[in-house]
Parts: sequence; C-alpha cells; structure tokens
Amino acid sequence: MEKSIEKIWNEAFINEDSLIAPQINDLYNQKSKSIINKIKRTYEFDNKGLIPMAILVIIGMAIFSQYIIGIYGAFLIMCLYFFNKSLLSRFNNLDIKSDNLTYLKNYRKIISSITKSTKNLFVFVLPLAVISIFGLAYSIRENSFLSKFISEETTLMQILGVGLIMAVVISIICTVVYSISTRILYSTLFSKLDDIIIEMENLKEQ
Repeated sequence: MEKSIEKIWNEAFINEDSLIAPQINDLYNQKSKSIINKIKRTYEFDNKGLIPMAILVIIGMAIFSQYIIGIYGAFLIMCLYFFNKSLLSRFNNLDIKSDNLTYLKNYRKIISSITKSTKNLFVFVLPLAVISIFGLAYSIRENSFLSKFISEETTLMQILGVGLIMAVVISIICTVVYSISTRILYSTLFSKLDDIIIEMENLKEQ
C-alpha cells in the first residue's frame, strides 16, 4: 500500500537524511515563494497607485485654480508613497539564508507591522495633514476654496475647528476603506500564508 502524504511528510521531517525531505521542503519553498511574490506585487501595485492619484489632485485643483492647495495635496500623497515604500523595504532586511519556516514567520510579522503602521497613519497623521490643508487654505484665503465660506471675522481657530471635524470624518472613512480594501486585496493571500506556516509547524512538531 502506498504511503499517505501525511506519513511521508512525517518521515521526511523526522529523518533529515531522507531523500523525501528535500522534495517536501522544495514543495513548501515553491508554495511560499508563490504567495510571497503575489503579496509583494500587490503591495507595490497598490503603492504605485498613489503616483497617478497625486497627478490627478494637481490637475483637479488646477481646474478650480487651487494651484497651491493642489501642489501641497500632491506633496502629502507623495509623502505617503515614500512612507509606504520605506515600510515595504523592511522585507529586504529579512535573512534569506534562514530556514523557510523562520523566513515566513518573520515575513508575516512584517506584514502585521505594516498593517499596524498604516492604521496609525490614518488615525494620527492623516487628521494633522487635513488640518494643515485648512491652515494653508486660511493663509491664502483670498485664493483658496475657503474664500466663499469665510468672512473677515472668521478666525484661524474657527477654521482649524472645522478642519478638525473634517479630519476626524476623513480619518474614519479612510480607516474603514483601508480595512475593506485590505480584506479584498490581501485576505486570501494572508490566509494562504498563515496556512503554510501552520502546516510547516505541525509537520516539524510530529
């Protein structure tokens, strides 16, 4: 009777000299490499999407003669692009010489840290960015979108108060959108990666 896959895996991990072990390791190497490449490509594509968004902001604001606001908004978006790029560079610091399981665990930790950092960005940094836009718009109020909504009696604190309310609303919306988009784009890939890690852990324990 042919050996079951589970039995072959067990024997392969128990007996390091077994000829089957390299085959099993190679199988998991291929599976994990495929998942990691897909995650990497998705992350990079997602981040590069910020570049045309920055361009559209400049064009859109230029249409309404909001050149300074448009350039500043594009600048903030590009800051986000380079921030994300710095987060993704953490993957390059992984030790490729480590065993596959250790590499995957460290890879998963970095994914979790990126997710956490991005959420913190939306919660803490994004509101400040929105408030700064209102502050800039107030400083050039004669030539900004605020010119139609403020009078000579309107103070900077009042404008920043409105900006704060807008910032909180935008922060909540962006956090929700980020959670939903992450689930759509990455949940399946993350789930497959977690499954591979669990399988490899179980096989090594047996």
